Amino acid sequence: MIKFILAVFSVMALFLSQAFAEEENKLKMPSTEVSVHLHDGNDVSVYQYPASGKDLVIWVGYSWHDRAIRMAENLAAKGMEVWQIDFAEALMQTSSSNFMRNLDAGYVADLIDAAHQRTGKRVILYAQGYVAIPVLRGATIWQQRDKHFGKLSGAVLFSPDLVTGLPELGKDPEYLDIVDQTSIPMMIYQGGLHGSAEHFASLVKRLSTNNPNVFHQTLQGVTSIFYHDENAPETLRMVRELPAITAKLFDYFDTLPIKVVAAKYQQPSQVSEARLDIKLKPFAGNPQPQAIKLADAHGKLFHLNEYSGKITVVNFWATWCPPCVEEIPSLNRLRAAMKDQPFELISVNYADTPKQIIDFMKKVNVEFPVLVDPAGKTAQSWNVIGFPSTFVIGKDGKIVYGVNAAIHWDSQEVIDTLKALTR
Repeated sequence: MIKFILAVFSVMALFLSQAFAEEENKLKMPSTEVSVHLHDGNDVSVYQYPASGKDLVIWVGYSWHDRAIRMAENLAAKGMEVWQIDFAEALMQTSSSNFMRNLDAGYVADLIDAAHQRTGKRVILYAQGYVAIPVLRGATIWQQRDKHFGKLSGAVLFSPDLVTGLPELGKDPEYLDIVDQTSIPMMIYQGGLHGSAEHFASLVKRLSTNNPNVFHQTLQGVTSIFYHDENAPETLRMVRELPAITAKLFDYFDTLPIKVVAAKYQQPSQVSEARLDIKLKPFAGNPQPQAIKLADAHGKLFHLNEYSGKITVVNFWATWCPPCVEEIPSLNRLRAAMKDQPFELISVNYADTPKQIIDFMKKVNVEFPVLVDPAGKTAQSWNVIGFPSTFVIGKDGKIVYGVNAAIHWDSQEVIDTLKALTR
């Protein structure tokens, strides 16, 4: 009987999940907008979710998917007005991490002032990923303006990306100056499967150096709660609970003392976009590779703790990563070109389930082992931040080359480089 009841609940849960997904797919951005005049003369339109309460969430983001729309509706239902803006859309620009790194953060300060002047409400800022850069900069600029209005309670950040760019393989990321300058209260929800998770502790340490009001929680098994197709239990729990949590954060943040950094913060001038590798590069980190003990998608165990004697290519990738998928055929051809050499090619899939991988391989031909790294721990132990990331290990068992992007693995240059290592 118990098994039957559990089975019924499982079917009901699946039905509700599907129904929720179908409902989300029908969502549209609100028809209500507010126009905000920016300090440089531009005017932008902001999507508005009205609410009668005393609080307002300014949500700076990009590519509003159904889950973000639903969350905004739920926040408004809890009495918190929401303003959503995608600056790339509003300014008719192409959205990218480089765009956010160079966005005039005074625009965010303008939004905060406009919200206060028009509504008189307390404000909390929402941002995800690299959008946290202009949000934290904008909050600091707003604090330091000679005249500003109202109350900025703080910020809620989701897996913030506050680095100067994707580092070379083997090197730790470098953080932007705003990490040391911001003083607003913040709650950070870090996805445990997000590429930045390995360095999250160092980010929190830096943020907390001059700011005692940095709070954080790691969401295990989560990449991002706002990926519209991510339905891990912890993700769905946060989706349900975040509106109530945000309401409590408004009151809690207001009890905290805020020490504004005395020096006037100035946004750096134009930052060049970080360039991805286009060819093999000498490896810059610790050349000793980490052991790998993982099963492949079919359950066969691989235990690699001794790499000497062969040239070994270790490729970290994910099915949801377009560049990763694009380089698979060239990896297949590389393997064929090196078949008469002491050569091994394995891949480590990041956080997909065995079923997802098997379904993927029914559509895409993969001619090398695909190991499953379900919690991303192996990728983190190799200090992998972005995907794809690939390491080349020489016959002496040391990492010789690395590449943090997709390349043509079957090019004659790459093949000649790898064959040279066999001599």
